[in-house]
Amino acid sequence: MLRSAVVGAHGRGLPVRLLTWGLVLLIATLSSSVGAQAPLPSAFDDLIPDLAARVISALSAGAQASLTVEPGIDGEEAQAIRSRMTMLLAAHGVRITDATAGIAAVAIGCGRNLRERVCVAKIADGRTQIVTVTGRRTSSTTTARTTVPALELRPLLSQQIQILDAAVIGDRLLVLDVAAITLFERKDGEWRIGQSRPLPVSRPWPRDPRGRLRASGNRVDLFLPAMTCTGRLDPLEISCTDGQQPWPIGMDNKGLEPGRNYFKTPEGTVFYNAAPLGAAANDDATGLAAACAPGMYVAAVSPSGRLDSGDLLQLSRVADGRLVQAASPVSLPGVLTALWAQPDQTSAVVVTHDVRAGRYDAFQTTISCSR
Repeated sequence: MLRSAVVGAHGRGLPVRLLTWGLVLLIATLSSSVGAQAPLPSAFDDLIPDLAARVISALSAGAQASLTVEPGIDGEEAQAIRSRMTMLLAAHGVRITDATAGIAAVAIGCGRNLRERVCVAKIADGRTQIVTVTGRRTSSTTTARTTVPALELRPLLSQQIQILDAAVIGDRLLVLDVAAITLFERKDGEWRIGQSRPLPVSRPWPRDPRGRLRASGNRVDLFLPAMTCTGRLDPLEISCTDGQQPWPIGMDNKGLEPGRNYFKTPEGTVFYNAAPLGAAANDDATGLAAACAPGMYVAAVSPSGRLDSGDLLQLSRVADGRLVQAASPVSLPGVLTALWAQPDQTSAVVVTHDVRAGRYDAFQTTISCSR
């Protein structure tokens, strides 16, 4: 089964020959998705993040594990649960692979009675552990299947310096750009600079600069071309070391290739970005999930085809390993330069470049629902 699709870097400087592998994977996905119906969402989606957190705490850092969803729920719910768990575990460095000797085995079962829903994970990793999460069975869990998802864009920040990534931390905004890492504070309804530290970049940026930031508690991690930084928020400090390190993008990699804008897997496969369970032939794609719209979704960007319009952000639903359009596309105010899912996968950072205005805009995108 295809668990992730490699997305090429069309229009971003990669030679055409490097796109071949990703496009071959996508042809079967696109041809089989025509006329497909999206599966019914899972009624257990609100329980899965808590279950994933308990599984992660039971496994060692960087572990590999097999993942199965036990019989007892319908096939579409089982697929939705497996997809969501795979994405959440990968976001915390747990790689899901085929069952082999010497790796952890995670088996999940979910069910419901008249009063509550329950999901149980059995973790066999030298010793056996059982973790359980429960939730009330309410009318919302039975009517969730009628929700209509849509993508929403929330403006975060605009500036002339290229933005690489951003993270909303309570009433603060952490922004990574090609010059500095900056912590903004909200005052009078606007983001204002609180603290800023320059990046100790000693070599030219690639033509297509890329960078990621991760903030957890008071810790900050930055992933840059041929350099990794760690530090803290209060006060804002970073320390950087040269060297190519893996990036937290939900797929095994060796970090950005020196002087390039793409990654390589340990086996040498070239890719630009990755999203769970396949994606159309877009420049960028990332997995998203939302409590109001159970199931696994992929947000992907493609050119609008119009000279007077920016790129399009499209939302698709994963249906048996295929992608089915789930909502009308959202027009972006420029050309996409970055699309990064946040660690909990319920939101993503979108960065666009308005060439005419000479401005970079950062947004937070989430899935909203109507009935």
